[in-house]
Amino acid sequence: MSDIINHEVMDYIRNLLPPRDELFLEMEREAKEKIIPIVEPEIGHFLYWLAKTKGSSRVLEIGTAMGYSTLWLAKAVMPQGGKITTIEINRPRYEMASKYFSRAGVEKEINLVFGDAREILFDLPGPYDFIFLDAAKGKYVEFLSKCIDILEPGGLLIAEDVFMRGMVITGDIDKRRNKTAMLRLRDYLKIVSSHPQLNTVVIPIGDGLAISTKT
Repeated sequence: MSDIINHEVMDYIRNLLPPRDELFLEMEREAKEKIIPIVEPEIGHFLYWLAKTKGSSRVLEIGTAMGYSTLWLAKAVMPQGGKITTIEINRPRYEMASKYFSRAGVEKEINLVFGDAREILFDLPGPYDFIFLDAAKGKYVEFLSKCIDILEPGGLLIAEDVFMRGMVITGDIDKRRNKTAMLRLRDYLKIVSSHPQLNTVVIPIGDGLAISTKT
């Protein structure tokens, strides 16, 4: 979480969350131990709330990691028969997600795809009513056009980590290789904020969320 976000505020919000299932808590512990990037609990709950309030049923997630955010979305859409397709390029994380989906009893409702989203995404026909983008930050602009194409009118496109630990806001980078990702995230935010097919808000929660609705 970036220092841009007030930690006291975020801690307060997190303490207001409903109790999480033990499986979520176990995943949080494993992610911390193995340094696997997952969304914060308040982001997971927010994704759940968005998908449930929207009545989403056809979800695409780009960047599964260990499946933590996927299970938050599954909690929202699967009671009404919804389906999720999620893409992961890292083999150990793919296998970890598969394990957790099986333990949660939702493996049949989740289409877990191993491979590079740069190749897989462009073969997906859609449409989807909810797309969660949490992949390599430098690829968001590259994915955007296809995401818009397969997102149905009124659907939601949520991009995660758009502040990139505050670097997008301040311009200060911790490593030289992050400069390109930071600049591309800035481009992404400029594009979605002015795109004729999108209405977008940027919310300072977690490490920043850009939420776009297709008009």
